[in-house]
Amino acid sequence: MKPVAVLLVLVLATAALGAAIPTANDVTVAIAAITDASISAVAAFLNTPTLALPGVTFQQNPTETLPSTLHFVDSDIASYIPAFQQTLPASRNFFTSLLSAARGPLNDLALQFLTVHAWEKGHASLNGNASTIWGEGVTLATLMTKTVSGTPLDPITVSADVVVTGSRVSTPVHVLGEFVIESTREGFVEIKPLSMRINSDEVVTP
Repeated sequence: MKPVAVLLVLVLATAALGAAIPTANDVTVAIAAITDASISAVAAFLNTPTLALPGVTFQQNPTETLPSTLHFVDSDIASYIPAFQQTLPASRNFFTSLLSAARGPLNDLALQFLTVHAWEKGHASLNGNASTIWGEGVTLATLMTKTVSGTPLDPITVSADVVVTGSRVSTPVHVLGEFVIESTREGFVEIKPLSMRINSDEVVTP
């Protein structure tokens, strides 16, 4: 059964109780907000110095160079856009692009996700945590090398426990799940859900 079908069943089962449950669109928006925020937070961490994103803090294991946990507190996703825009070089040529990648290897990717979903102030605010699991042997140095050389990134597994509120959802959406962010051979980035619970109800993932 597809995720949307499962959500419709949940709507019918609980409507009689008068419970406010998220629509399929609410779930889509919430998952997009969490994945975009996770990518943005990781990208911000990788800058030198680390970019400050409103409502986002990081936890890092002492022996590792990449973040292990992302914390969101009333974090409006649209507020990330100006932070990344300020890192863009005034002119785009090979040299400035190289320097930009060295400063923040995932900045362009984060800005791409934030703008393609057209986030505006008040659309989505996040509260909760997301842990990041990197591929074996992946460090800040290897990640930056792959980004500059155009090599596909190793998959990043994200475990999220986040509540999304805002004007683009009709009710608060609590997402408890795990997904993978990975590069394709064509250079695109895909996000694949592994498991998902929406407001305590399990959703079947592809």
